[in-house]
Amino acid sequence: MGLSSSSKTRLLRIDWVVAGLLMSLCLHLVGCSTSGLNDVEKPTPDQSIVLGFIQVAPRGPYFRMHQTEASVRFFDVRNTNTEERTRVQMPEKAERFVTKLSPGHYELFRIQIGEGPFRSEAHVNMSFDVLAEKTNYLGVWRLQVDPPKTVRMLQWEVLVETSNFNPAQVLNRMLVDNLLEMSLPKPEFNQNRLFAVAPSQPRAKYFYRR
Repeated sequence: MGLSSSSKTRLLRIDWVVAGLLMSLCLHLVGCSTSGLNDVEKPTPDQSIVLGFIQVAPRGPYFRMHQTEASVRFFDVRNTNTEERTRVQMPEKAERFVTKLSPGHYELFRIQIGEGPFRSEAHVNMSFDVLAEKTNYLGVWRLQVDPPKTVRMLQWEVLVETSNFNPAQVLNRMLVDNLLEMSLPKPEFNQNRLFAVAPSQPRAKYFYRR
């Protein structure tokens, strides 16, 4: 039995809507695949690109009301030769970072974790080198965060890649023209105390740090 002209028109409209949704999804995925890279201008002769992945997972169940998934808000590094400090901000829920640093030896000394309205920091002591005229890859930082309790720890493991994270995902030949250089932070296994920081609660001195 044939379809009426009105039925054919409705089906044609549905096909166009579905096609439009698929096209939007494809464009969104393409945009996500290069997010973060296009925002970084090409480095000057005295700078090098530094990139890596961060994966955060809890080590136990969370019991806080309105608790959300933990993610890295920023981390701080210091050039041990010049004492210049740089804070690398992480977009919300970001799993990779791309920044520019001057060549030299660096110490990663602070990292802040966000969990909804709560903030916590760990003071770490990890080192890596940034080489001139190279794209420096800092690997995959696999972080495990203790659930909220009086004494919280942050476990840190540095890997070259995992099944979900690898250097090819962030390389953009229009931006990165230099050779990829592995520069994994040392030590590759680390554990540090997490302290609550403002505006987190509670303010008990035992586990609150300004």
